[in-house]
Amino acid sequence: MAGNNDKIQFRGEAEKEASQVVDQLRLGGINISELARQGLQKKLRETLSDEEKIQIHQQYKNEEITPEVAEVLIGDGLEEIQREKAAFQEAMELDTSEMLQE
Repeated sequence: MAGNNDKIQFRGEAEKEASQVVDQLRLGGINISELARQGLQKKLRETLSDEEKIQIHQQYKNEEITPEVAEVLIGDGLEEIQREKAAFQEAMELDTSEMLQE
């Protein structure tokens, strides 16, 4: 498990060479660190199941993780979960006493 001071490292010779090729093609080059950050963020989000996203949202609500970490992990899903929760709570409060049963 990665700790706070651990570096994220991988063997990526082909990726490094590919990034150098693209860097040479682009006027002003490319920001490898930003591409890596965005790629890691995307892959982290893709690996999470719906249950894990709900668990992360709960950790966020309990202030066990920061809003920034929750945003990295579930992004727009954070707002989506809030909307779904509000809609569910509204539905639970609906007066169903006038509904007819057949």
